[in-house]
Amino acid sequence: MNRRFKITLIVLLIALVSLGVNAFKNISGTFPVSASVKARGDDPEQVLNALSKYRTWTLVNPMPVMMDSVVSTLCAAPLSRPANPHQNKFLSVYVNETGREAMMTRRAPHFPQGSLIVKEKLGSKESQTPELLTAMLKREKGYNPESGDWEYMLLDGAASKIVERGRLSSCSVCHAAYSSTDYVTRKYLPDDVRSKLR
Repeated sequence: MNRRFKITLIVLLIALVSLGVNAFKNISGTFPVSASVKARGDDPEQVLNALSKYRTWTLVNPMPVMMDSVVSTLCAAPLSRPANPHQNKFLSVYVNETGREAMMTRRAPHFPQGSLIVKEKLGSKESQTPELLTAMLKREKGYNPESGDWEYMLLDGAASKIVERGRLSSCSVCHAAYSSTDYVTRKYLPDDVRSKLR
């Protein structure tokens, strides 16, 4: 085997690996949630790994918005935590590729299993560092029927640790008012997106 042939073979292998990786990526530039996260969602490491890449997903609202006061008030009552994570906070919302169409195009969405939504809680409109994150993962049918089969999560601001997760009543109580939009508030949708919902 001559040297030129070996170099050509190596270049061809690198190109094939690169094509395979790019084909596996979704259009937002991130790897999709693994099949096991879609199917079960109970592997903390896989869920945390998916959530840690949230800033590569679709940013729903380009400018941070003040947390809706009604939602903030509803959240305050059932919380067992010392502080309300919504009080006087700005938020930026991200959705993964699985949930993007439902979030961005549907008036009455039904989010598919594997959809992930992350809300950054920011201390100010200019802040680039979230104080904490809340997340929703659409689980398998029957996981949480009273709340559209969503699992709720509270994470640290760096998305390095899941502080709390599950069928959290403190989240379910607030989201129950939004059953017509699959328990997702979407009050943060920009007007130009809202006007095109179908």
